[in-house]
Amino acid sequence: MNTDQVDYVQTRLCNELGLARADDLYIKKMSGGAIQENWLLENADLALVLRKNAESSMDVSSSREQEFLLLVRLYQAGILVPEPLYFEKAPNLLNSDFFMMKKITGSAEGHKLVKQLDHQQSQTLVTTIGSQLARIHAVQPDEQLQQLFGQPTSADYLDCKIATFRAQLDILQRSRPVLEYAIRWLQQNQPKVDDLVLIHGDFRTGNLMVDGDVLTGILDWEFAQWGDRREDIGWFTAKCWRFGQDHNIAGGIGSYKDFMQSYAEASSVYIPEFELKFWHVLAHVRWAIIAMQQSNRNNEMQLPSLELALTEFMVPRLEKHILDLLGE
Repeated sequence: MNTDQVDYVQTRLCNELGLARADDLYIKKMSGGAIQENWLLENADLALVLRKNAESSMDVSSSREQEFLLLVRLYQAGILVPEPLYFEKAPNLLNSDFFMMKKITGSAEGHKLVKQLDHQQSQTLVTTIGSQLARIHAVQPDEQLQQLFGQPTSADYLDCKIATFRAQLDILQRSRPVLEYAIRWLQQNQPKVDDLVLIHGDFRTGNLMVDGDVLTGILDWEFAQWGDRREDIGWFTAKCWRFGQDHNIAGGIGSYKDFMQSYAEASSVYIPEFELKFWHVLAHVRWAIIAMQQSNRNNEMQLPSLELALTEFMVPRLEKHILDLLGE
């Protein structure tokens, strides 16, 4: 942020949140946030996060206003999300819609988390994760949520999702025979879809804030939508999000049994592991397409991002996971 933007944020903290002006306010762009930007606002008396649009975005992600209103709804429901405080629509000096929320303690670095917990800590954590995901899926449609995401309907749900994959791959103009094959397999092997629930859309290790073995918050809700609960479960348990700890199917953290037992106790719904093949293939196809989109986004930015540029190099490994899943 430049000097004018920092002063603008200071003014908003005073006028909208009733905070005293702080000359020692520390403002720094946080790591991560490949699709949105997160800025730390911190001094001895406060710790907030300002979330705004990145320089380039993805069409499938929600707006900051949608994300803020959803956080309000979820926070009121007692789900572990950062407390949302203030939203402002562009035009403004930040050149973006943005919102502020309280910073939560802990770390979301998945590659570190999966290696630092002992068995008891892992079991405790995946149990909490399972129950929290069940609470998310139990959020009932109401007028506010329907305004944000429309009316939930299972009709053509998977057909539309698979058609979107095809369209995205065509736009990318990449020759990826494995992904084409996998998309065709998804079309021909669709499971029955029951009533849709509110899904996070990016529920995985890396978007879970953890302090020790305590889950302190669930982050990055820009892909929330109505969907099949198995899409969230399949994404969380997909091999691509286990950070090398493939024996721990539940996000690289713990066992699927502990995770699903907790989920079932909170929701009265048990998803056996054998049902996840379709959703794991879908997860890897989706992540491969996102990886290529991220590489394209880098080409559109004034300041190139090495993280985005390198993301596409994961695609061959994702394709290998797909072939392993399909037994090819």
